[in-house]
Amino acid sequence: MNANVKAVALILMGLFLYSRFFNGNLFYYISERFVWLTILASVAFIIVGLSYRIGSRHQHDHEGHSHDQFSWGGLALVALPIVLGLLVPPRPLGAAALTNRDVSVESLTSAAAPESNNVLARPKGERNILDWVIDFRQAGDPAAFTGEEARVIGFAYRDERFAADQFMVARFVVSCCAADAAPLGLIVQWPDSQTLTDDQWVEVAGHIEPGRFAGEAMPVLIADSITPTDIPERPYLYPY
Repeated sequence: MNANVKAVALILMGLFLYSRFFNGNLFYYISERFVWLTILASVAFIIVGLSYRIGSRHQHDHEGHSHDQFSWGGLALVALPIVLGLLVPPRPLGAAALTNRDVSVESLTSAAAPESNNVLARPKGERNILDWVIDFRQAGDPAAFTGEEARVIGFAYRDERFAADQFMVARFVVSCCAADAAPLGLIVQWPDSQTLTDDQWVEVAGHIEPGRFAGEAMPVLIADSITPTDIPERPYLYPY
């Protein structure tokens, strides 16, 4: 297998990585902090591929043939991510990832929240699920936020522990990539909770009241309105 095939494979890999950034799907896999590394890798693959192509042509002009070989194994390593990326529809982690994990109340409500206060700079009206979870944990009192208004976006999740009028509006927190994603969410009380399907993205507007879930006292978001919404451009939350 000559250098031309190697060059094409490397250039295609670079273009594939860039396409994931260009269409926004890259945020389904890694933290926004590392996007620049992917762009850098994309450029590097293309440059290396072009260098093989130019080098092969130069060698052919001087020797009449090329001795640069590229094994089938090497081609498979480059081609496999491209093939899988094209065959598997890109989607962010959702309710299915929760179902396949040993999810506890603690892991859903506070374990994923960082200890620092660095993410608490957002105004009250702009707080996301992670902000609320950190506030709840630091306060330690389920009644500390009674009556405060909240508006959050996440996907619906329910299992056998939820009452008929309860569901969880959830997001994943990502530090590096989807492999280290940790779930967290807010318990929502809404009379029509059973009409929601797992993975359905919704915007929940309401107010906070002290409540209980699975025998644990915790703040509960009493929903005044539930609005279906599209998956956000950046579906994960980041602890920084």
